[in-house]
Amino acid sequence: MYAVYIAPFGFAPKNTTGRRLMPMARAAAAVGHRVRVIVPPYDDPATYGREWEDDGVEVMCLPRPRFDGTALIGAALTQWRLARAAADLVAAWRPDLVHVFKPKAVSGLAQTLVARMRDRPAIVLDLDDWEGREGWSRNEDYPRPLVELFEIQERLGMRRCDAFTAASRLLADRAGDVAPDCPRLHIPNGFDPAAYEAWESDRVGSAFRRSLGIGSRERLILIYTRFFDYELEDWASVIRTIAAKSASARFLVLGAGKFGQERDLAADMRVSGLADRMSFLGWLPFADIPSALAAVDLALMPLADTVANRAKCSPRYIDLMYAGVPVVTTPVGEALTFIRADETGFVAADASPKAVAAAALRALASDESVDVTNRARALAVQELAWEQLTEPLSGLYEAAVARAASRRGG
Repeated sequence: MYAVYIAPFGFAPKNTTGRRLMPMARAAAAVGHRVRVIVPPYDDPATYGREWEDDGVEVMCLPRPRFDGTALIGAALTQWRLARAAADLVAAWRPDLVHVFKPKAVSGLAQTLVARMRDRPAIVLDLDDWEGREGWSRNEDYPRPLVELFEIQERLGMRRCDAFTAASRLLADRAGDVAPDCPRLHIPNGFDPAAYEAWESDRVGSAFRRSLGIGSRERLILIYTRFFDYELEDWASVIRTIAAKSASARFLVLGAGKFGQERDLAADMRVSGLADRMSFLGWLPFADIPSALAAVDLALMPLADTVANRAKCSPRYIDLMYAGVPVVTTPVGEALTFIRADETGFVAADASPKAVAAAALRALASDESVDVTNRARALAVQELAWEQLTEPLSGLYEAAVARAASRRGG
């Protein structure tokens, strides 16, 4: 089968294209499909116009479109022209199937254009976030008209396809509610060996701890976050509770918030008298992350119980599981796909700061952490390997093509 994948944006700084679309594309190519990927890199402009092959997948980053008008109008025109260019390539290439990642912005516009083609190919829509007004848009500072546009795009996109892939069970269920006749497949984010090739040889945790001034008897607790997952005041409460009950606890914040939440947390910790127990690194290049993970004793990955968090599926769990870091999370959404209570990690009783802190203290005192992390790594590299997760994908593609042919009466 000949499939064209349409990415939502470039390879950096966001994860969807590099850590979801590309592993799925490589897995499809490995079982004999021809796969071409169209990337609209408006957020990664250094890659405009580049083309390459990646393990049997043909990748094309669209050329930079011409800018016109004000910054706002220019941004809108850029998105439209990139979507138009993607749809034109689909029309010229005539694939059997188009797999669209995210029903919003450029990829959502491209899906709309492809759906209006005469004798259009089958369309599979990948959902990795609840995008509209009840979901991810609540985390952003989008103007209300843009939120409503994403809401409309999301709902229309879910009605203009022949099958779904979904990163979470909630999104798969939602797709079934909107388009009950469309086949759908739950594919969480998985382990991609290509992404971790350098990790085995780049684990110098002892040097990393020394660079932070962490002693051998201190327990370094990682907060690996974008600050959308868990409320800032809840993070502060968790840290204060752990620090009060564990004199050896130190905290490393890996990540940053879109709105500077890490600066607000640092200010709170200064007021609480805990500044000397905190280290803030911001976002590290992916190649530098293994040394940081090798230095920590425990990672906190709690999710507040919101629609956006129940719908999402963070690849950061895979990072931690593969690196052998014990993880504390909450019983929310896809977190339980990765962290199974007392088997592959530690699960708080609920999403409250009190419960998260209690689970963290229990994990720090556990004498089973090595067994837990060994089971977590085995789960990641075996059951959650992309080749395993995507095994049913060919069947979904066949069902989508058949459904599209039936719709055309052919």
